[in-house]
Amino acid sequence: MPRSSVVLTPEPVDAGAIGRAAASVHDRIAGDGGAPFELRPLDDGAVLQVVAEGVVVLSVLRPRLVPDGRELARVLPSVTPPEATRWWTEAYTPWHAGGALGVAILDALDGVAVHGGVAPERSP
Repeated sequence: MPRSSVVLTPEPVDAGAIGRAAASVHDRIAGDGGAPFELRPLDDGAVLQVVAEGVVVLSVLRPRLVPDGRELARVLPSVTPPEATRWWTEAYTPWHAGGALGVAILDALDGVAVHGGVAPERSP
């Protein structure tokens, strides 16, 4: 079973946002070496996979509008979402080492990534 994450963002997470986040993670980790990540849309765009060296490291589902801030507080009580949060995007990463790349890509997005229901730690 994969690791489940949610990203709360002011704008919908699309292939462009995932591509930019993946590129920033790739540059930070691999520099100029290493094969670039591949973005692979599935099921008419319902899922976007990020593939590194032939291995899926992240699967991102279509974003959904958040109906109400109170719903976020109910579902994720320990999370303080960005003030302008309007979008909820579910994502899955594998538990093998490549999954850490997927988590890093989610963390690089403009929003708050919640992995396994655990709120991110904030530095003071």
